[in-house]
Amino acid sequence: MSRLLLLVEDDPLVRGTLVEGLADAGFEVIEVEDAETGLEMLASRPDICVLLTDINLPGADGFSLAYAARMLRPDLPIVYTSGRHRQAEPGRAVPGAPFLPKPFTIAHACTTLEGAIGRLC
Repeated sequence: MSRLLLLVEDDPLVRGTLVEGLADAGFEVIEVEDAETGLEMLASRPDICVLLTDINLPGADGFSLAYAARMLRPDLPIVYTSGRHRQAEPGRAVPGAPFLPKPFTIAHACTTLEGAIGRLC
């Protein structure tokens, strides 16, 4: 079963690798490179069932995106990732959002994403 994932990642090499790996794992992936475009996509695609966002993005960061996403879609599963942080900063992350430190394997990403999604999709 294909599940629609929104990937917000500004590094084109990381984004391309994730798109390919997650698609091979059964996800349908929409990819964008910044929070503003990600929020526009979430507003126009109610079929997105999970958000995977880098924390460090140009313009608005992944924390801002996650809070805006939860305003639009309160039950949307969100997963943070970063190569600069070892965890999401306490008090800045939305409740219940897991964190994937980079580098990670596609298998680890899939396990984390599936756990975040649960039975919502």
